[in-house]
Amino acid sequence: MQLSVVIVSYNSRRVLEPCLKWLKERLKENELQEQTEIIVVDNNSQIAEQQWLKTLSGVKLIESNSNLGFGRANNLGLEVASGKYVLFLNSDVNLEEPIDFAELMAFLEKTSLAAGLTIRLLLPNGRIDPASHRGFPTPGNSLAYFLGLEKLTAGIWGLNRFFGGYHLSYLPLNTVHEIDSPTAAFFLLKKSVLAKVGGFDPDYFFYGEDLDLSYRIKKLGFSLWYYPRYRATHLKYQSSQASGSAKIRRESRNYFFETMELFVDKHYAAKYPRPLVTLMKLGIRLLGKLRK
Repeated sequence: MQLSVVIVSYNSRRVLEPCLKWLKERLKENELQEQTEIIVVDNNSQIAEQQWLKTLSGVKLIESNSNLGFGRANNLGLEVASGKYVLFLNSDVNLEEPIDFAELMAFLEKTSLAAGLTIRLLLPNGRIDPASHRGFPTPGNSLAYFLGLEKLTAGIWGLNRFFGGYHLSYLPLNTVHEIDSPTAAFFLLKKSVLAKVGGFDPDYFFYGEDLDLSYRIKKLGFSLWYYPRYRATHLKYQSSQASGSAKIRRESRNYFFETMELFVDKHYAAKYPRPLVTLMKLGIRLLGKLRK
């Protein structure tokens, strides 16, 4: 088995159905059907959705008795994945345009210390999904982003490198280059590297797990890449906020700020002076209250 595709679903038939359709078409074009397995992990969806999932052909279905969150559900898929490469794919990503998966895997094979990559993920409005092209949220990057300095200096050479570290706004989006972290909406990784880092950190329920995984991968000396020769549409939030009640959507938004604090505790608490770490966490909490 060359490739394992892992998709987490939670009441997301509306987006999962076209996602699987496009995925199977791309695999057929690549003549990879026999070398690829598609694993769908259901996070305890409603009964009608569970029944529909059981009718899918060409899919390995893993059913959870509870909503495990994104990272832990992906880990369930990873446990049974037998491919040399693993593609974590969101149910709200449409692969409507041709993608040469063999080329992507070959790039990782020949690029020294390369662990994974993402392609050019576009939002429905045609703009880049900013979460797919990120630097790590260091104190400087975070401050520049939250103060709006990254956006203000995006087109100013020199200043964009200084203030645009979080979304790497100084790097051209039409060239292949190294990044700190993509989004797990389309994250192709060597399974051998995933085995070294242990998959996603189960402490993250929703949001931040891809950033944490990337941080641990790069800490081991591996590289992650942005490969814009192929692209896909990320509908964004459709696999989470649009698939539940208003309460679930609010909770989903709140997870973002909770996981930001968790990331700081896990990776920056021992790296930066305590007053700076405290200031970062206070800023995150303040921003969370303002966003509410």
